[in-house]
Amino acid sequence: MTARWRLVWVGLGAAGSAAAAWLTTPAGLQALGDFLVVRDAVQPADVVIVVSGDGTGERARTAARLVRQGLAPWLLVSGGRTGAAPGGAAAEMARVAVAAGVPPERVVVDDGARSTRDNARRSAALMARSGWTSAILVTSPYHTRRAAWVFRAEFLPRGWTLRVYAAEGSFFEVERWWTRSQARALVWGEYVKLTAWLLGLR
Repeated sequence: MTARWRLVWVGLGAAGSAAAAWLTTPAGLQALGDFLVVRDAVQPADVVIVVSGDGTGERARTAARLVRQGLAPWLLVSGGRTGAAPGGAAAEMARVAVAAGVPPERVVVDDGARSTRDNARRSAALMARSGWTSAILVTSPYHTRRAAWVFRAEFLPRGWTLRVYAAEGSFFEVERWWTRSQARALVWGEYVKLTAWLLGLR
C-alpha cells in the first residue's frame, strides 16, 4: 500500500470515528430520529391508504380525517386478520374509520397483509384493479421513512404518485426520543428493519 492510500484510509477511519461519536450526542441522536419521520406536503389523491401496526387507532383516525377533508374519495385499510380486536387489525381500522365519519361504502378492506412489504404489494394490486394512480399513505411517524421506501418501490415503477403523512396525535414523539424506552425500541427497530430491507432480507 502506498503512503497516499495509507493517508486515505487513516482519513476515512478518523471521519468514521468522528461521525460515530457525533451520533452519540443529543444532536446526533435527534438527527437519527428526525430522519425516520417523513412529512410530505399533502395533495388530493385517488385513495388514502392506512396500514396497521399502531394498536391505538391513531393511523385510522388520521386517515379518516383526510378523507373527510376531501383529499381522497376512498380509504384503503391494509392489515391482517390477527390481533386482539375482533376480526383482526384491518377490521378494527375499518371500524375506527367509520366511527370517525368515513362512509362504510368508501372503505376498502385488505386483511391479507402481514408486513409493510405485504401492505405495499397488496395495495398496489388493489390500486391497479381500481384504476387509481395516486395515494396518500398514513402511518405512525417512526414508520414513515421505511413505509415510504417500501411503497415507492412498488409505486414509482408504475408511474404512480405517493405522499406520506404521519399520524397525528401519535404516542411516538420524535423530540428527545432516546429518553423514553418505548421510543428507543421503535427507533432502533426501524433502523434494523431499514437495513434488512435495503439488503433485500425482508
